[in-house]
Amino acid sequence: MSKDQIVTEEHHRRPRSLGGTESPANVSYVVSRYHKNWHTLFGNMNAYQICCQINKSKFKPKELLVVCKFINGIEVLKSGENCSKKQTKTSYAWYSLFKDMEEFEEIIKYINNVWLDPSYHFYVEKKI
Repeated sequence: MSKDQIVTEEHHRRPRSLGGTESPANVSYVVSRYHKNWHTLFGNMNAYQICCQINKSKFKPKELLVVCKFINGIEVLKSGENCSKKQTKTSYAWYSLFKDMEEFEEIIKYINNVWLDPSYHFYVEKKI
């Protein structure tokens, strides 16, 4: 394999451990190293847990709030786990995944379109 080739793998937007399937709507093909970084940040968390994790993150602007809304399908009642607790690992993973995005809203749009369980959607609101 040449250095110009990009290796991709399946990302289950709703983790299989939380009831995710092999349906095309639930699978994104992502660069392998980004996939690893996503799971460093969020393990196999459900959408509400991911939202909470982002809201606690030092990378989110203080004046903004991410809101998770169920939009269709079957809600996830189980919780996931397995994200890294190490600050250096999570900082590297965040930077690696989102370094090319200047605006926080762009990051959330990317998460919605590629990474997040398709039954949910994140919205960015200004804190009151």
